[in-house]
Amino acid sequence: MPETRPTTYKPAFARRAREKYAGGFTDRELAAEFGVSRMTIFRWRAAHPDFAEATALGKAVANERVERALYERAVGYEEEAVRVFLPAGAAAPVIFRYSREVRADVRAGLQWLRAREPKIWARPGVPEDDGGIVERLRKAMARVGDRQVPYEPG
Repeated sequence: MPETRPTTYKPAFARRAREKYAGGFTDRELAAEFGVSRMTIFRWRAAHPDFAEATALGKAVANERVERALYERAVGYEEEAVRVFLPAGAAAPVIFRYSREVRADVRAGLQWLRAREPKIWARPGVPEDDGGIVERLRKAMARVGDRQVPYEPG
């Protein structure tokens, strides 16, 4: 039986991986963090259930953050904003804090709905039969494709 290299995996990697994925890391970035290839990350997941669970939970945390941000963008939200002014002749800047409304974003709403209710909100495909227009266009494209038009520099 051929000898294999000893693994560089350490049990502490599971905790670090969970933290990194929760912070938004990708498999590629985690591999770079540990100084290994992506394939090694995949092997560790297969060989170490604690590592596999930690990466899944960490990714779930990051996905929830993105989902929440998309939801807020879709429905709109209110945030605190800050403006800093330096009036002429003033010794110090004036800091003005205020609340501002971020309006709902229709595209974010559609993206949200398409992800959660794809059967209802999926983008429509090419219609099956629209009075023969699609078939006529296909035939016309085939005819144009068969023609060999000589090139004339202009």
